[in-house]
Amino acid sequence: MANYKKFTKSSMGHILEHFDRTAEHPTENIDQSRTHLNYNLAPKEGKQIDILNQRLSEVKVQNRKDVNVLCSWVVTLPKSLPEDKEEEFFRKSYGFLEVKYGKDNVVSAYVHKDEVTPHIHFAFIPVVKDQKNDRMKVSAKECVTRMDLQTFHVELQDHLEKELGCEVEILNEATREGNKNIAELRREDATE
Repeated sequence: MANYKKFTKSSMGHILEHFDRTAEHPTENIDQSRTHLNYNLAPKEGKQIDILNQRLSEVKVQNRKDVNVLCSWVVTLPKSLPEDKEEEFFRKSYGFLEVKYGKDNVVSAYVHKDEVTPHIHFAFIPVVKDQKNDRMKVSAKECVTRMDLQTFHVELQDHLEKELGCEVEILNEATREGNKNIAELRREDATE
């Protein structure tokens, strides 16, 4: 299962701290004794905010508070996947996302093994080609469209099954009708 979110400059500080586990007060669902098992698959080293600011300086960004400058996909390890395929699952998921959104736009790709279910947070800057002005610009709306959200799970599942050579359950009852946010998924779990 995968979940998509977008962030403005003012809303992204806490999420970056969650990704790299530098938050002063981690959430209660983090097992700090397992945090050392987490790792970042992104090729760029350094602070996420520095990587983000560097790329933003290279592209056109509208000077508005409501511009989403960071997006994130959380891809959860399917429970049915064989244990020996876990690391490859995250590497192949990262590869799929890097190709889709561009290596230059990757901020981080933290694999979290210190929560109940292992998952990857793929954080990227939504950069697209500005056809009118022949330059690159930040636009979450154009980078990840409604159609992208509706087809993402199927595309990722097909890619992973081809790469891993086994069944991968990205598309499940929670994702069959498109992308749902974490709050919606938790409400559904509570109802069940």
